[in-house]
Amino acid sequence: MPKAIKQYPEKKTKKEEGINETVTDLREKIKERQRTFVYSASAFVLVILAVFGYVVYNSTTKSKALDLELQAYKAFYGDPQLEIASEAERYEKALELFKKSYETRKKPYALLYIANCNYELGKYDEAVATLQDVIKRFSGSKVVPLAYYKLAMSYMKKGESDNALKALTDLTSIKNSALQDMAMLESAKILESMGKNEEAKNKYKELSEKFPQSPFAEEAKMKLEVEKK
Repeated sequence: MPKAIKQYPEKKTKKEEGINETVTDLREKIKERQRTFVYSASAFVLVILAVFGYVVYNSTTKSKALDLELQAYKAFYGDPQLEIASEAERYEKALELFKKSYETRKKPYALLYIANCNYELGKYDEAVATLQDVIKRFSGSKVVPLAYYKLAMSYMKKGESDNALKALTDLTSIKNSALQDMAMLESAKILESMGKNEEAKNKYKELSEKFPQSPFAEEAKMKLEVEKK
């Protein structure tokens, strides 16, 4: 009788493993871009409303501060007409214009974007100081939740997880504020990175229960499902 051929389980090739890792990395990058988009979109909407209201209020008066601010937004978001070569140059130009605008007229949006420019340029200490100034000077403004969120991200860049968590907690304590769901997700991720898995689990649960319709609730539910297995 011919010898029976042994069946061995197929092993994943290095190529297959590499593909799986690439897909995982890609998913994480997409999620990170989603969070960045939500923050940027929220900030942009507030800016548009503020500029529109300001223009209506000053319909017969040309404002130097407003002109500078509009130029700064163009530089920050990359208006092709400006012909600025690199991202760093764009943010440096925007920073210069936002500072001039803020010196002319003290507006929370200009100060927030000064911090955003510093963040994009890797000047995290300056970003933190400016964001704290936003929160202190304009405590009743709708811009404050955005400032708290960016403050948390700046602290994370500095490796200060506890301060980042404090900023996110302050954000979620503001009643009916924007970005609460995203703050909870980021808090859970930070807690995980600190090895506080049970606290992270509770934060994911809180997010999925309080904001079931949030685009970030699905990620929270997936994390909880993984914990069960």
